[in-house]
Amino acid sequence: MKVKVAKLISIITVVPFIALFILTLLYVSYKSIFANNYLWYLISVIFLTVIPFSAYILKNILPNYKNQGRKGERKLAFVMGVIGQITGTITAFVFDAPKGVKIIFLAYLMSGIVLSFTNGVIKFKASGHACGVSGPLTILIYFLGFRLLYTFLILPIVFWARLVLERHTVKELISGTLIGMLSTIIVLVFNNII
Repeated sequence: MKVKVAKLISIITVVPFIALFILTLLYVSYKSIFANNYLWYLISVIFLTVIPFSAYILKNILPNYKNQGRKGERKLAFVMGVIGQITGTITAFVFDAPKGVKIIFLAYLMSGIVLSFTNGVIKFKASGHACGVSGPLTILIYFLGFRLLYTFLILPIVFWARLVLERHTVKELISGTLIGMLSTIIVLVFNNII
């Protein structure tokens, strides 16, 4: 039973679902982030949710990833996430998205870059799952206020699930959390440049 609950928590807190939740909550609560324009909300969902989520479909089609099992799925999810972040950021700047949308894309992109560097260059496996929760929650609090600080209470639940499933160590979860938060904070501190 414990493993089933941990799997469910891991599924509903996967990066594309968290992105969809955060974007929808921001759109419903504070439409001016998207310049009261449903199109920018939809574009954000496509790049931060649909494209990354497509990895879970593509893994069954692309033999190279399919043959690698869970490891291939993780790699493809990471690749599709970064593709969504890069193309979304480019789209936001080329088509002069509202400042809030640019901030969201840059925060995701910065987290993706730092996570890629940490995992690929430093060869330390920081949790993308924890990063994909903590960064968006930081964005949420920036736009909607400290009254939502309690949303960070989801992180211990995510930690528990990932530890039960033996997908991460405590160090990997903490480092992923810090990467998500600090990368986002850096973007928010420098948002006047945007």
